[in-house]
Amino acid sequence: MSWRDRDDAANDDPMRRFGRPGGDWQGMRPTLDNPMTWSVTLGRFAGITVRVHLAFLLFVLIELLLAATKSSDRNDAFAHGVGIVAIAMGVLFIIVLLHEFGHCIACRRVEGSADEILMWPLGGLAFCRPPERWKAHLVTAVGGPMVNVIICLLAGTILGLLTGKWIGVALPNPFNPGAGLADLQVARSWAHITLFWINYLSLILLLFNLLPVFPMDGGRILQTVLWSRLGYVKSMRFTVRVGYVGAIVLGVVGIVSSHLMLLAIAAFGGITCYITHKQLAFTEQFMGYESQDYSASLYEKGPADVRPAKPSRRERQAQRKAQAERDEMEQVDHVLQKIAQSGMDSLTAAEKRLLRRTTRRKKQGD
Repeated sequence: MSWRDRDDAANDDPMRRFGRPGGDWQGMRPTLDNPMTWSVTLGRFAGITVRVHLAFLLFVLIELLLAATKSSDRNDAFAHGVGIVAIAMGVLFIIVLLHEFGHCIACRRVEGSADEILMWPLGGLAFCRPPERWKAHLVTAVGGPMVNVIICLLAGTILGLLTGKWIGVALPNPFNPGAGLADLQVARSWAHITLFWINYLSLILLLFNLLPVFPMDGGRILQTVLWSRLGYVKSMRFTVRVGYVGAIVLGVVGIVSSHLMLLAIAAFGGITCYITHKQLAFTEQFMGYESQDYSASLYEKGPADVRPAKPSRRERQAQRKAQAERDEMEQVDHVLQKIAQSGMDSLTAAEKRLLRRTTRRKKQGD
């Protein structure tokens, strides 16, 4: 089924059209007016479509060209020959892909759905839809970093046993990988060099993803842990503020160290935090109320041995009405998020009617 067919099918189903609030796990249909979606499809594995952003391909090409020029003023991990850089690019792709599959598998383990992965220069994006429970979101967020932990344990141990060099090689310095890589180049062992890249890049990806900045896993983990105590909205608002601080610190480090990749990650994290903060503020200002934590309250359960009495007909009607109101507010939250990200022109006719109806009902209630 094409992207357009999937979009049309979703529009026929009100619940799929509006959806439920799902943190920052979301997919994007490729369109010419959104550079974030410019990608090519590699294939479908285990029911998951893998796409590669054009910027990722450009990044690989630039790194290979820089390696071919043998620029002497480069002091980063890729300041080596074309062969070594080519191995690094291949390993980077595989490590990021496995990381994102970790998110998808974890999401499915908690009865969620995951069907897309987008590869791009700053890592990958797994489009997951875990159940609206904080534990399900936490498991989904932790799934990716756990893959990197396993890879580092295996690759680092094997590399240390094969080379006998633990410090700097099996346990690489994240800020100076060149020293360890130089030792392996002397031995002229491509297998050892490949294993070093697997270990080093998996470690770097793990460290960066644990930073508490959206949309990195550290930000998601922080938000889900706070969700259980503060509720969904307050946890999102707190995590966004922490993300601002993290993005600023990361940006300063990038400027001091003249590291463009750090600056790019800081900018992306800051922009994502800004978009999330804008959506939360827009919801409160436009609707005149603070977004409610429906997703947290809907799944609260009492003791297993407590069996509530069978509700009366009037109580059932009241419950259905309350549920309908909760569903409508969830739909409104989704519409407001869409406005904050893409503007009013991005709304469908049904979404505009929903917004007018909700606004009119609120004014009448006031």
